[in-house]
Amino acid sequence: MNLFRRKRKPAWAPAPSTEEILDRTDGLVADARFDEAIELLTAANRANADIRLELRLVDVRSEAALASEPAPVRPEWPDSVADLFPGELIPEVRHGDLTAEVLHSAMTHHGSLIVRGLISPERVDRLVAGIDASLAAFDATEQGAATPEHVRYYRRFERDRRSNRESKRANGSIMTVESPAMLFELMESFREAGIPELSEQYFGERPHLLARKGTLRRIAAGGNTGGWHQDGAFMGEGIRSLNVWIALTHCGDTAPGIDVVGRQLNRIVETGGGAFSAWATDPDAAERAAAGALVRPIFDAGDAILFDHLNLHRTAIDPSMTVDRYAIETWLLSPSTYGSMLIENEQGYSPRDQVPIAL
Repeated sequence: MNLFRRKRKPAWAPAPSTEEILDRTDGLVADARFDEAIELLTAANRANADIRLELRLVDVRSEAALASEPAPVRPEWPDSVADLFPGELIPEVRHGDLTAEVLHSAMTHHGSLIVRGLISPERVDRLVAGIDASLAAFDATEQGAATPEHVRYYRRFERDRRSNRESKRANGSIMTVESPAMLFELMESFREAGIPELSEQYFGERPHLLARKGTLRRIAAGGNTGGWHQDGAFMGEGIRSLNVWIALTHCGDTAPGIDVVGRQLNRIVETGGGAFSAWATDPDAAERAAAGALVRPIFDAGDAILFDHLNLHRTAIDPSMTVDRYAIETWLLSPSTYGSMLIENEQGYSPRDQVPIAL
């Protein structure tokens, strides 16, 4: 008998407690190992959802973006991109056919790309339920009636000091970053859909999320369009961006959808005039830009449309629509083209106060 034989390790070991995970996270953050901290928290919350983990994930993503150093030179994009969709206004692909090459082609020549089946039905159901919970949590918080469970679905993101939260809520929207449980659920949906890898290949660097522009929406059938606009009119024209707009309801006919100009634009169309905001597109200028290229896509739940800050679009509503629409909008930004937005000043974050967090 070998008296000195090593004891076998047990086939299982108890999972670390939330307190242990948070302690490990603090150590990783102190060493600026943000990716490892995010992965640790994500894996732990995936195994056993805990409000403390979800809250800490929001904070770590925020800290990671503030600590990041944008590349001194923006990554090169392809000099020449073939049009893989000649003759189409807005190209469409199935999720399984979505690649960075396809995305570059669609954006370069058409200004947007529809992706069918980006999000699974199971995730769609969870995201819809989460939007309802987030809006209810916002309301309870504003009324001074929030419970500890409400904090999972609404906690004010203090780095954003200028958003008009009440106006957003009146239109059926709140910021995704202010719903810790939903930010986690969306990031899990993105992971399953391959969005982090796709966007990094597309930009040539890992993008940031824009906290102020990430939005959970429940749009009433009887709402209003908001008018034509290009997000580059207030985010900046010379950036590189990508909006992942996900329909969580069948929409475009029975429920509000989105009107999109199906051509690539390389400038900001005239703003002001009779528009709903100083940065929105003048209605007459929008009609001229949209002539012959206006598309109102029909989406099923889980479909998405991808476009950038120069795309001209508006919420699509007409009197025949009778069903409310759920959707999530998420803007990704290339840090090397907007690095100065990480600089804090007395007014907030410059130059356009969009407030990045780590993807």
